[in-house]
Amino acid sequence: MELATTLFERLKQSRLFTDSFWALLGSALGKGLAFLSGIIVARLLGSEVFGEYGLIRTTLTYIAIVSTFGFGYTATKFVAEYSANKPEKLRGLIKGIVGITLIFSLILSLIQAIFAKQIAIFVDAPHLEPTIRNFAILTIFNAITTSQIAILAGLKEFKTTAKINGIAGLSTFVLSAILTYYLGLNGALLALLASFIVQSIVSIIAIRRAIAQNSFNEQVERKEYVSMLKFSTPIVLQDSLYAITHWTSTYIIILLAGYSEVGMLSAAVIWQSMVIFIPAMLKNVMFSYLAVNTSSTNDTGLVKRFLQINALCTTLPVVIIILLSKVIEGVYGPTFLGLQYIIIVVCISAIFISLGEVYTYELIARNRPWMVFIARLIREIATLFVAYLLLLNAQSNQALTYSVVALGFNIIYTIVVRGLYKHHCTNV
Repeated sequence: MELATTLFERLKQSRLFTDSFWALLGSALGKGLAFLSGIIVARLLGSEVFGEYGLIRTTLTYIAIVSTFGFGYTATKFVAEYSANKPEKLRGLIKGIVGITLIFSLILSLIQAIFAKQIAIFVDAPHLEPTIRNFAILTIFNAITTSQIAILAGLKEFKTTAKINGIAGLSTFVLSAILTYYLGLNGALLALLASFIVQSIVSIIAIRRAIAQNSFNEQVERKEYVSMLKFSTPIVLQDSLYAITHWTSTYIIILLAGYSEVGMLSAAVIWQSMVIFIPAMLKNVMFSYLAVNTSSTNDTGLVKRFLQINALCTTLPVVIIILLSKVIEGVYGPTFLGLQYIIIVVCISAIFISLGEVYTYELIARNRPWMVFIARLIREIATLFVAYLLLLNAQSNQALTYSVVALGFNIIYTIVVRGLYKHHCTNV
């Protein structure tokens, strides 16, 4: 008992442990409620309409990822560095990050609204044209909230972020249940938009409070912004690649199988997100610490610690989900028969995704984003190519086939980035 008390006191004094605790608490509140709302939406809409919802949400989310211009990582890295070394320029840096995000997201939102008809026809769903156009604004708020959370991570305001995630998750849960019941697909998207707006407003207040004691207001020089944009370029290419690949895979499944298979895959991915929700929410903690420890002898220790955390936090829920997979399938209703096996595959894939991301964060923190981009480019092209060839001849279970292919290449990617990390460490 005394040993446990001593260990607990030691952990309480660890800043890394404290930050991780608050990040995880926010994850449990926010993602947990969002996860439950996803099940409710799926059951209310059915597999086919839920497939349409998944396509629209995926499209809007990936456009938003690109519209941040890679600042999900860049903001955390530079805010953390400026907070420690250039506090006089911190206010100017934050304003610049938000401004750049707003400009890029606004441009992409307008493009989406203008070409909504072409997008709807391209995905073989012309009836979704007004929905795609009307909810283009989702791109702006999704991008802004992404940058805001990254800024708070750079400031190490993880306790505040936990509260924000809780508020966002609660609003998503309540609004999704009510609006989807009464308005169907449009209601589900409207609930998503409302939750982003709430999260954005609360984040603005949190950032202002976090820097209230910083009275400096020195402007960031143009060359510093150029440096940030150079760092962000390979990251935005990675984000673009991720968005294009996943959107293309969705389109391939629509083309060769239909929206019902997309709905099956979308439902399974919800469970994958639950498996990786701890690593995903620790992402900002990891990157914040790795960004300021790249020259430290503790860097290798941090990487090992994060790998252990990710392995433990993903393996245990995967085992539980596999054991309950048949029950989970039944919760979704009769239109989701066969979901059990897709859930098992994508959840196993989540283990390798979470491990590979640790090496990815470390390589980016060590200013090797181009190296990561090339590795991801090869993975995504190979996944799409092999999946397309197999789906051409698949008569059923297309979502399962794609999931198996993705699992294989996620394993290969993890092995590759681990090798790149080891090679880089031995040559530093």
